[in-house]
Amino acid sequence: MKKVNYLLGLIALLVVVASCNSVSYKKTKTGLLYKIIPSNSKESLAKNGQWLKLNFTYKIDDSVLQTTYGKMPVYIQLVENPNLTYDPAEVFPLVKKGDSVIVVQFVDSLIAKQTNPGAGLPPYMKKGGKLNLYFTVLDVLKSDTAYEADAMKERERYAPIMEAEQKAEMAKRRKEMMEQQEQAYAELKKTGEDVRQIKVITDYLAAKKINATKTGKGTFVVITQQGTGPKAEVGKFLTVKYAGKHLGSDSVFQANTYPGLELGVGAVIGGWDEGLQLFNEGGKGTLYIPGFLAYGKNPPPGSPFKIDEPLVFDIEVVKVSNTPQ
Repeated sequence: MKKVNYLLGLIALLVVVASCNSVSYKKTKTGLLYKIIPSNSKESLAKNGQWLKLNFTYKIDDSVLQTTYGKMPVYIQLVENPNLTYDPAEVFPLVKKGDSVIVVQFVDSLIAKQTNPGAGLPPYMKKGGKLNLYFTVLDVLKSDTAYEADAMKERERYAPIMEAEQKAEMAKRRKEMMEQQEQAYAELKKTGEDVRQIKVITDYLAAKKINATKTGKGTFVVITQQGTGPKAEVGKFLTVKYAGKHLGSDSVFQANTYPGLELGVGAVIGGWDEGLQLFNEGGKGTLYIPGFLAYGKNPPPGSPFKIDEPLVFDIEVVKVSNTPQ
């Protein structure tokens, strides 16, 4: 279905481009190039405060950056602004329902016209490059009420597609994250740093006379209550109540409940992904996690963690489910 939608969008884009070849470019006051292929609609031009319902494709040279064809269209409220500079929104007051438009921005002109010269441009924008925006005005909605009703209808229509895309994007990001973690772990093993960090945990457990089970790459687990519900397995969704502590001081840095945690896919620190798999729903215990399986060398900015700091979590697996909660 996604491939079909993409092909339909590509066909629509080619139709717009072909139609544009018979229309000459015009310029806005700030030098923006545009073409409008007018529809046969007898509707009036869009007015200030009205909503444009658009399908668009945005390209840099020959590469597609973003497209809505085959997806939910976008809604943009027309707000007349005389201070716009080299902005596609300059063209919005010139269109009506059914019109197709192409807008061209040259990267060199964007750089020259920057209101904040020190601001950087996205990395895909190179000098000499050209941005093409193709859009079709599907409708002009004349009131906020009309816009809200139409947007709700489109959201319901495209909800399955949007959900599938979000899941695919999340899976892609998590796969990349897991690959990065595995690469970092391989580098760690070369230097023997993993052994040193695990020894910090084992020395602490020995000094405290704590009998813990090692699992995975080095997470140590104490189970005080196994739990009698479903097993916490990779791909299951967990609700986990926890209190996080610094290993040396036992001071709590955060206590909370994590709902809807998908286990074993890199959504949380590695020590959680490893340690929680030893529990069932209703289980309670403690995870002792070496630094490289916690936040490693990149703790979150502003967090209370040191680089490669080992952490302790008292946890309770409140719920194990096959679906997000």
